[in-house]
Amino acid sequence: MSQADSSAEIQVLSDKYLVNTALLIYDTLLTLPSEIKHIWCKTVKIGTILYLFARYLLMALFVLAIYDSLSTLSVECNTLTHLLDAFAVPSLIGVQGLLLSRTYAISLQNQKVLGVLGLLILSLTIINVVCPSAEFVTRLFWTIAISLVHKLIH
Repeated sequence: MSQADSSAEIQVLSDKYLVNTALLIYDTLLTLPSEIKHIWCKTVKIGTILYLFARYLLMALFVLAIYDSLSTLSVECNTLTHLLDAFAVPSLIGVQGLLLSRTYAISLQNQKVLGVLGLLILSLTIINVVCPSAEFVTRLFWTIAISLVHKLIH
């Protein structure tokens, strides 16, 4: 890969994170009054923790990723890379946990759906921790999950 291709790829990645961060901040500002009422002023439950992981760790992850993609530091072993790794797993668990709980509720609390998706999410989390670049496996797992849940519900 040439230097120009690498620079273009970094710019696209940076733009993607910038757009996602802007949308997430915009959504946070729009929903802040409801969030204060329903999240911050209630007792802490597992759903609250998943929500906070998904909302704020993901936002921090995007901001750090933007900085990392624009930075001239070595990507090999620096504090920023460790922070990105540390924020990635909890935010992934938060997002996937919220999706699991929503799907479980929509399926009228079908135990089979909960079991199948729970195992798939656990497997995906382990795969993402062990081999973060395994995007094909992640897509394959989600394709399988969607078809299994569809068969279980219908």
